[in-house]
Amino acid sequence: MPESASPPTRRVIEVMELLTRGDRALTASEIASALSLARATVTAVLTELTDAGWVRRDRDRRFGPGPALAALSVADPEIPAATVSAELRAMAVAAQCGVTLSRIADGRLTVVAKEYAQGARIVPGLAVGQSIPLSYPAGAAVMPWRGDAERRAWSAAATGPARRGAPALLRFVTTHGCAIFGPDSADAGLVEVLAELLGAVGGEVVQPELRARVLRQLARLTARPYREADLADEHPLPVSYLSAPVLTGAGAPYEVQIGPLRSTVRRGERERYVDTIRAGAEALSVALARRG
Repeated sequence: MPESASPPTRRVIEVMELLTRGDRALTASEIASALSLARATVTAVLTELTDAGWVRRDRDRRFGPGPALAALSVADPEIPAATVSAELRAMAVAAQCGVTLSRIADGRLTVVAKEYAQGARIVPGLAVGQSIPLSYPAGAAVMPWRGDAERRAWSAAATGPARRGAPALLRFVTTHGCAIFGPDSADAGLVEVLAELLGAVGGEVVQPELRARVLRQLARLTARPYREADLADEHPLPVSYLSAPVLTGAGAPYEVQIGPLRSTVRRGERERYVDTIRAGAEALSVALARRG
């Protein structure tokens, strides 16, 4: 490698490259050894990167990629990264919660971008670029624009009352431009406690197996679709998340989600969430249409 014009900058790049290539977090000593750098030098670099959010330190003093780096990573080269990030950020500020854009294709959900509102609670979830099998009711917002075979396969993954409710869920999406999900009233308090726990301790200090179990439990508890009567109910109701389709000339390849995860939401606030996600989904649809 030719001599660097800026050795300090080169060291920062080497540290970031090492952390993003690996499949596990590393200690400062491991980084120093791998890069043949002084421990003090690596510690100074890691301190600055951690303060800026580019690197995250866990309870065992191991370091991995941080949230600021994930925010720059758009896992779909077909979308305009800067425009999408700006639209998601505006939605996050309006809703005061996290916002995620996912591609729904080939029976999988892949996170392509996400943003958080400054100061809002952060509940660790799927990372940008992470892909999981599509499981009912995830993907509900795009299914009205998919073919019959794909819709049947999607609804077949549901069981019991959920499967019987799938047609009503799709009608709700086409009528209101979004889907709304929440826990049963009896589970609302538990959902908020789990969300607060993950938000307080951070995903990086929870053992991966435990974190996965908590996220699965949250997904199970928060997957009850709203009905027409829920939307008009004057009483406060729990709201887990909302999803809406992002439309292009090819249909609805993307789903955008906002995740308030609140146990008590008044009707006016619920309407504000609906307005926020519908406006955001429309803005994203326009942005992707301009891309072409």
